[in-house]
Amino acid sequence: MAEVIRVLLVEDDEDDYFLTADYMSQCPEPRFHITWVTNGSEAIEVLQKKTFDICLLDFILGAENALDVLAKFKQARITVPVVILTGQSDNQVDEMVMRAGAADYLTKSEIESPRFMRTMRYAMVRREIENERIERHKIEQQNKAKDKFLAHLGHELRTPLTSILGYTELLLDDEENHHMSQELSIIHTNGKHLLSLLNDLLDMSRIMANKLELAPRNINLSAFMTDVHSLMNLAAKDKGLSMAICSETEVPINIDVDPTRLRQILINLISNAVKFTDSGLITVTVETLPVRPIDGKELLLFRVKDSGIGMPPDKLDAIFHPFEQIEDVVRANHGGAGLGLAICRELVYKMGGTIDVDSEVGKGSIFSFTLDPGEIREQPREFLTLAAPSINQHDKRNLHVTGRVLIVDDLRELRRLTGYMVSQCHASVSYAENGVKALEAVLEAERAGKPFHLVLMDIHMPVMNGIESLNAMRQHRCNVAVVAITAASRKGLRQSLLDEGFDDVLGKPIDKTALLKVLDRYLITTPKADSPQKPVEDRLQPAPSPDNNTAAKRVLLVEDDHDAAELMALLLNHLGHEVTVAHNGQEAMERSGQQLFDVALLDLSLPDMGGLELAAQLHPQCPELRVYIVSGREPDANEIGDVAIAGTLLKPVNKDDLANLLN
Repeated sequence: MAEVIRVLLVEDDEDDYFLTADYMSQCPEPRFHITWVTNGSEAIEVLQKKTFDICLLDFILGAENALDVLAKFKQARITVPVVILTGQSDNQVDEMVMRAGAADYLTKSEIESPRFMRTMRYAMVRREIENERIERHKIEQQNKAKDKFLAHLGHELRTPLTSILGYTELLLDDEENHHMSQELSIIHTNGKHLLSLLNDLLDMSRIMANKLELAPRNINLSAFMTDVHSLMNLAAKDKGLSMAICSETEVPINIDVDPTRLRQILINLISNAVKFTDSGLITVTVETLPVRPIDGKELLLFRVKDSGIGMPPDKLDAIFHPFEQIEDVVRANHGGAGLGLAICRELVYKMGGTIDVDSEVGKGSIFSFTLDPGEIREQPREFLTLAAPSINQHDKRNLHVTGRVLIVDDLRELRRLTGYMVSQCHASVSYAENGVKALEAVLEAERAGKPFHLVLMDIHMPVMNGIESLNAMRQHRCNVAVVAITAASRKGLRQSLLDEGFDDVLGKPIDKTALLKVLDRYLITTPKADSPQKPVEDRLQPAPSPDNNTAAKRVLLVEDDHDAAELMALLLNHLGHEVTVAHNGQEAMERSGQQLFDVALLDLSLPDMGGLELAAQLHPQCPELRVYIVSGREPDANEIGDVAIAGTLLKPVNKDDLANLLN
């Protein structure tokens, strides 16, 4: 089928129109479909309704000329390529129309010449190239917006996960909570699962944008595999499985790889093996492959073998594609986003290897992958030996340090969580909620002759962020060690923060082992004491009173959400208070008429009335009652009016919030 080019001809001379149309109609290839208008206004009207490939525009159109029409096209955002037609050649006119946006310039005598057809073709090709450039730019902008969104999403999700995981760990560590350890473990496991899904999503985004970089370094292979074994052996034991790691051949003692990414690959494959195996053995083997003749390289081959449910042969290719899961696995509710194996494949490719799987339904699977270990020809070889798990020198029960630490974070619960972890190592802790407060605290400590030994600084804070605060400290010649803490995970962030002058970088959620390594590096290790030193909190962050120092109060809790009411009542009971729950305003009035309360906690939105309306009704009946609003939104001053409200608390609330409120 012949190509058809849609042409808009803007020509006020009928004879010239017929001549042009007649010539174009006689062209065998391509075919032209011509629409004729006589002025610029008609041209704009037609162009806004129909799509054209090219516009032929006469230079003189009665009272207007081509320059006027091109200006109107630009104002109307019309981007069709325009070729100017004129009765005679004029270099000055040629230059003017080209500057005005025309694609080319022809005399009418050239319409029947080969140059006319070439000009038409070139004009459309240039337009296609421009369209492609615009489309690429649009895609680039969309990718930047997506990357920005994912970075923001990662930050926003990591922050609450820090609290969820951190406080759950603290509760699990407390022997008094032994009776609820199973429930706490479920919370902690699911919190880690959420974090794993988030990390997978961000990793896949970086891989698809070609922004994931490796950071290879020299590692001891036996020590590395020992760490992997200690990490995954417990998960295997929890399911009653045996796990073994060994080498099939002698392997180099040291290799050059990115340990974080290699660990990620192995943990992902071993986790899948544990997930899909109900009984039997999981074996991880390592071997050195023969030298490749093509480049003289020796690769390492890793295998992860399980005795699990296996997979059908026709599904094996799909499992390495993003978001792909085998239907039977999904029905079995094994969870996951379908990203882990896709990420493993991309990481293995980046590490100079390949990944494959061999599986049979009901008989298990073998995942094998190779990687480039760097130059190992001169490396001594030995069979892999897993060292007995050594006592972690950075375990919180064994690390005992002395020193003053300032924790800077705009989120109160994260300040206290990090402070608790630091104080477990017996260091003195102070707090600041933003960069300005941190700077004031550091300068005041310097003046008092009691400088801080370490500052743990969040990056994203109001008033003054972490980088600005660090720069201000250095301008005041404060040489305290400052470690950046960030929930962001964009490419090159760690190095950029180190370049800014930070001494180290910790990610959120804060890994306990990584934090303890930082404390061990910057504080002074001391002999163990019998009991941990309590955190010392300065004026920047008053410490809440311990539970047993808070006088028991009779609390009326008015909350229509039964789950929220149950949780808040549980927290209040743990604080030693006596709680009566009402689920609406009428019930609250009845309860207050039956007994005396010290405090009332009211939700703003109740089924039968507003919380402020209820507060106004309670006050005459219970003039000594302290009323607090506990709601998902902060009431403004106009709403409160003359109602006697002692304070407000935003949901979600935690135990510390309630303790501070009822002090």
